[in-house]
Amino acid sequence: MTDFQELINKSIKNLRLSLDMTQEKFSEKCGLSTDNYRNLEYNRHSPKSSTIDKICSAFNLTPLELLRYGAEQPDGIEQITDSLSGMSENQLSMVKDFITLVRKYDLKD
Repeated sequence: MTDFQELINKSIKNLRLSLDMTQEKFSEKCGLSTDNYRNLEYNRHSPKSSTIDKICSAFNLTPLELLRYGAEQPDGIEQITDSLSGMSENQLSMVKDFITLVRKYDLKD
């Protein structure tokens, strides 16, 4: 299987997970059999263009938007950094104080 095929399958799975849907509910909404859908998630085969169309139609996405679900998600530090950007000095000070409290009262051994 090519990297592109794996990206498509990963994108479909990540879309399902982001919607907090079971494989059964997701495949039902898209008009796919559950077995065929599972084969996509487990990279047993790649979807036909008609399958991609069904998925995109079911969730009002373009194929490009679907592919974005397969992109690597930032790790925790990058997510925190992104969240901090644009905060005021006062807000950043509050976050710093919160971090200090968490470290102080962390009860790990």
